[in-house]
Amino acid sequence: MDTAARRCAECGAEFTWTSRNPTRRFCGSRCKTRWWRAHRRGTATADTADRPHHRSQAAPVPPLSTGHECPNCGQHITVLNLIVASDGGSGSGTLTG
Repeated sequence: MDTAARRCAECGAEFTWTSRNPTRRFCGSRCKTRWWRAHRRGTATADTADRPHHRSQAAPVPPLSTGHECPNCGQHITVLNLIVASDGGSGSGTLTG
């Protein structure tokens, strides 16, 4: 097993590198976490700022309304959404707005 003295990528402290763990760059888990958090935050901000905003090529969504055309016959229909109470809806039957 080969060994060598290397410097930590975060704090610069010297640590013993071994061929058993050839990708080791940090003296310990604290420096590894500190480096990762600092670089992750900076990279995420730079990536989102540089990336152009792409719009979807999907068909435009029509505005919400109650009037629609039947997909089968083309006649004008009115769509209503009813809200039912979770207890079964045994209320007075009046709508309040």
